[in-house]
Amino acid sequence: MSGTGIRDEQLNRLWGALCAFAGTFFLLWALSWIHASVLNEDLHNRCDALHTSSFPFEKSCRQVDGTTLGGNHALFEGLFFGSLAGAVACLALVLVIEDSRRRR
Repeated sequence: MSGTGIRDEQLNRLWGALCAFAGTFFLLWALSWIHASVLNEDLHNRCDALHTSSFPFEKSCRQVDGTTLGGNHALFEGLFFGSLAGAVACLALVLVIEDSRRRR
């Protein structure tokens, strides 16, 4: 395989990884909206201290005894922000590779 073919294959893998990370990010963003807007819609009726967030969507309630209802899990938020960071890193690599190829 020639050097150009190998570079094209690597670039295709980066585009695939970018699509996978972006798809995961948007899926988790949609799930967070469903969790906050549909499943926890009536949380404000049972809570005095309501906390809302829009990135990712979250509607949670802290009780007097310290427990939290309706909040996003730490693993969920880690995957959410990790997939965003992975997509940004892949996009930056793709843009750098494409720019270096066009300058030749």
